[in-house]
Amino acid sequence: MNMSSQKTSHPTSTNLINISEPGSIPYVDITTSNFGEILSVTKDIAEKGWVVMTPAGPLVVGYKQIKTILRNPEWISLLSSFSMLDQMEDGGPDLNKMLEQAQRIIPEVPSTVQMRPNVLSVEGEDHKRLRRLVNSSFTSGNTNRHRGFMREHAMNLLHNITENKKAEMVSEFCRPYPVPVICRILGVDDSDWELFDEWADIIFSALDADIESVIGRLSEITRAQRELDSYVQNLIAKRVASPEGDLLTDLVQSHYNEDQLSHDELSAMVEAILLAGTDTTRNQLGALLAVLADHPEQYEALRQDPSLVPAAVEESLRYISAVRTTGRLASKDQTIDGVFFPAGSTVLLGLHAGGLSEAEEQGYDFNILRESGCPHLAFGSGSHHCLGASLARAELQEALSAFIEMVPAYELISPVSWKPLSMGIWGPSKLEIQILDNPKSRTATPVDEKYISTLKTPVHNTEIAYSSEIDQWVREAAASRKALRGSIPDLIRKPKFPPVGRLIVTVFRFSRAYIGWKLKSRKMKPETRNELLYARLRRAAELQGPTYVKLAQLISAAEGVFPEALVSECKKCRDQVSPDSWKRISKVLEGELGPDFSQVNVLDQTPIASASIAQVHEAKLIDGSDVVIKIQRPGIRRKVTNDLKVMAWVAPKLVGKIPVAALANPPALVELFAETICEELDFKLEVANLYEIERVLSANQKQDWEIPHPVLSLVTERVIVMSKVSGHSLGEAIVSGIEPEKSSSIFRQMVEGLLEGAVIHGVFHGDFHAGNVFLSPSGKIGLVDFGITGRLEGDRRLAFLRYVVGLMTGDVESQVGGIKDLGAFPVDSDIGQIISEFQLERNDFDPLDLSEEEFIDEFRNLIKGLLAEGARIPKELMLFVKNFAYLSSVMQELDPEMDLLQEFLEVAASFFGKNGVRVATEIGFSLSADDVSDVAFRRVAGIRDNVSTLTWKELGERRSSIIERMDRRSIRKIID
Repeated sequence: MNMSSQKTSHPTSTNLINISEPGSIPYVDITTSNFGEILSVTKDIAEKGWVVMTPAGPLVVGYKQIKTILRNPEWISLLSSFSMLDQMEDGGPDLNKMLEQAQRIIPEVPSTVQMRPNVLSVEGEDHKRLRRLVNSSFTSGNTNRHRGFMREHAMNLLHNITENKKAEMVSEFCRPYPVPVICRILGVDDSDWELFDEWADIIFSALDADIESVIGRLSEITRAQRELDSYVQNLIAKRVASPEGDLLTDLVQSHYNEDQLSHDELSAMVEAILLAGTDTTRNQLGALLAVLADHPEQYEALRQDPSLVPAAVEESLRYISAVRTTGRLASKDQTIDGVFFPAGSTVLLGLHAGGLSEAEEQGYDFNILRESGCPHLAFGSGSHHCLGASLARAELQEALSAFIEMVPAYELISPVSWKPLSMGIWGPSKLEIQILDNPKSRTATPVDEKYISTLKTPVHNTEIAYSSEIDQWVREAAASRKALRGSIPDLIRKPKFPPVGRLIVTVFRFSRAYIGWKLKSRKMKPETRNELLYARLRRAAELQGPTYVKLAQLISAAEGVFPEALVSECKKCRDQVSPDSWKRISKVLEGELGPDFSQVNVLDQTPIASASIAQVHEAKLIDGSDVVIKIQRPGIRRKVTNDLKVMAWVAPKLVGKIPVAALANPPALVELFAETICEELDFKLEVANLYEIERVLSANQKQDWEIPHPVLSLVTERVIVMSKVSGHSLGEAIVSGIEPEKSSSIFRQMVEGLLEGAVIHGVFHGDFHAGNVFLSPSGKIGLVDFGITGRLEGDRRLAFLRYVVGLMTGDVESQVGGIKDLGAFPVDSDIGQIISEFQLERNDFDPLDLSEEEFIDEFRNLIKGLLAEGARIPKELMLFVKNFAYLSSVMQELDPEMDLLQEFLEVAASFFGKNGVRVATEIGFSLSADDVSDVAFRRVAGIRDNVSTLTWKELGERRSSIIERMDRRSIRKIID
């Protein structure tokens, strides 16, 4: 299944909720630190609806809807989708590339890994065939044959525990209990149980949602996998030579019979049975004992009536399941209860949450005496329903039966230690108990409160309530944005005549600046003369308003293209524009807030920042909160409208008069500018942008960002009252200096935030200049000014994703295909021909090695070829590139010795580490182990293969060398 060939779908009914639209479903991002908080938060989430949005994507918490998805074969497991990619003809999955990148940090990690097909990682007929081979061994009838051994084995383990009166139950009972059972069914020597126990621990740690933690354990995980694989191969060899009457022999023989079980499938099946039959049972058993310790009255009820044991096991599976979530991918468009999931959507299924919410009464309490039963999804449902469900139930029932028979009563003697909540299979890691002679022997209160860990813990609902308000804000903003963008074509339709008044004012201001400079600078030195000219032009741009200020901001990011003094002067337009008078600004503030202005207690009339559209003042509210107030300049909207009409009139003329201008795609530039600046003028949209980007950035839990908190009751189309971001700006950091290690960390976090926002989530901060980025004393990176926000939706995001992944891996075809789908080339363009014509796969090439004539010919042929192909810069790419140019400009000043090649590799490694599976399932992009990840970067930078480092300083020097060749004579030759 190659998702790259699929088109983004849209629901046919207007009544459907599209899961991919901003604010379409409730958003939840609440950190929990223990199981008790999970119960409370799950209850609150379930009350919001059956599906919510989280930083990790959509989470389904409704029992009925989870079951529907699990039973629908068009919803496939994430492992299955990954396995399908592994079997595609064009190569292996992104996992191999992730491992290759990880090798740069952990040399012990292998360069490749083979994903063997097993019952978890295949679908359809292959899945049915694999299950058919082992189903008979895991029926309730077959597992019941082993109940006697289970009970005897449990009682043997408990014998020493009851004699000692104290025990650490995880290591002394829960861990050693299940392995011999599965060994007996499979036909393996159970004396090696400690080996299986250790391998299961290590290998299943790869399911940790904390990707960074997994990468740090890759060496250990790889070692365990190799050891297990070697052990299994030896087992198979022995059964081939000497068959016995066990499951292992049956599986070995099926390798040769009509079912045609391949060697890889055989190995994977044996390993899966050994590991899966170990880890879940021991964790569930530990959780069961922990929850009964918190409910001594229910334990006593079990002692009095052992027939309640099955009910107690089922209740524990529902209430405190070892497996809380699983994932599914929609292979086709799906609609469930009025919610539309486009093909390619990935969802998390809250198995645990579904069981909690489905109970008819008091579902968030543990109660083995429920009269109405307790449906749960601990074993899943549908074709991937847990193969060993009957075995797990039998093991848990026999272990609990033995325990209540031999242990009259018990209590915790220390707090229970639990595995990290991020773990895919969860349970206690330490459970210390003291055995009592009878329930009345308790030395403390009925349950020592400081040891309780499985009861619902109240949490404040303010975050969830606030999130609902934000959801509504984002939804309304999405509708407003859609209407605004729909009006853009009429706004920028080429007029017959430009606004004459605006043209006259523009010509007058810039002419006055130029003539005044001529008169004043006659006797000045050339450097000083130019500085004066740039200062006067910058002031004229400020008087003209936001259109020309933003043009100056673009120049400020183009270091090496424009004179250094001009770039330096234009940087003042980022947040040092001359402010409006307080008299004019205060009228806007009071008019917008009306009676609510009384909530402002203290207000500083001198702005702390001033830019093209607004200025920012510090203030204090009557409740004592320190805030900042962003106030829109008066008269801005009229100026913007007139400037857009001028631009719409000029842009087509540029293409007609100067053919090379077509590459810059002036009409698209005007459209992009119109969209961004019109959205900037509505501060309610800016606040919605802030919330969406905050949610995107929070998806990476390893990064710390500080985002302002708006006071929604004091937000209008022209005013925002919000918290102040702490620390100092990146611009100030350039002046004061910063350690290289810190600058590298800042660069990576910002690039990752920009990159993942654009290609994974489809929304990113579009104005990364030095005045909008702050460094807090605590190490967080603060962001302000969300007026310009880039958006890549549907097929456009997938196209950009293909381009970026191709860039990271050196795959030229993916790069060209991606930008072609973005509109860089006509739809009928031949990708292979483009690659060949422009020599895009040329390696080990340095343009600076060319003579001046060769360089001019090379550049001229490039320009002519692009024009002949009908090339255009895609609108979406413009904003992303501009943003990256801002960031590059700042980092070049902050740390000129930063090694860009190394940074590129680190960013690529982090990107694939966190998003490799999603990339694979969304676009089917495959990688081979011998890909050189920095080859595309070298092509773009124009450096040879023997160059081991490239710093910002060196890149700047190379850029300057190229610019020096581009004198007027050269440019004429190129464009003639």
